[in-house]
Amino acid sequence: MFGLRDHHPIDTTPPERSGGALTSAHSTAGLRWLFEHREPWGLTMDQLGVLLGGIRRRTLTDWQKRVSLGDEVDVSRDVMDRISLLLGIHKALTLLTPAGQEQLAFEWFQKPVELMGLRGESIRHYLLEQGSMDSLYYVRRNLDAMRG
Repeated sequence: MFGLRDHHPIDTTPPERSGGALTSAHSTAGLRWLFEHREPWGLTMDQLGVLLGGIRRRTLTDWQKRVSLGDEVDVSRDVMDRISLLLGIHKALTLLTPAGQEQLAFEWFQKPVELMGLRGESIRHYLLEQGSMDSLYYVRRNLDAMRG
């Protein structure tokens, strides 16, 4: 278990967008990454749908099939933002792990943590319970603060 030592308030406002246009190639790459990480994170397809803002399993299954066939998939800006935040959460967890032990990032996503507001729940549980964009930003910013 790891925890945030300095209990300073964390800003949960979204960062400003750079304004770059997202394409179906971005969406497809994001979805490919997400589908590859779903199982190591211990997420069902339904749970992944919750993290993506209420996307139905049938839609996710269709996207996964299309991505695996090499087709491009367009997703909404909201879904792309959520994928980006999940990627950032994974990156932050990976950067917090000792060199050569990146597998811990997947474990830490599923184990109880002492981050502000998580009350000893796992990041996975917290995000699924909240199901909001704000919760994704909150976890991302907490992890970034832990890195310093």
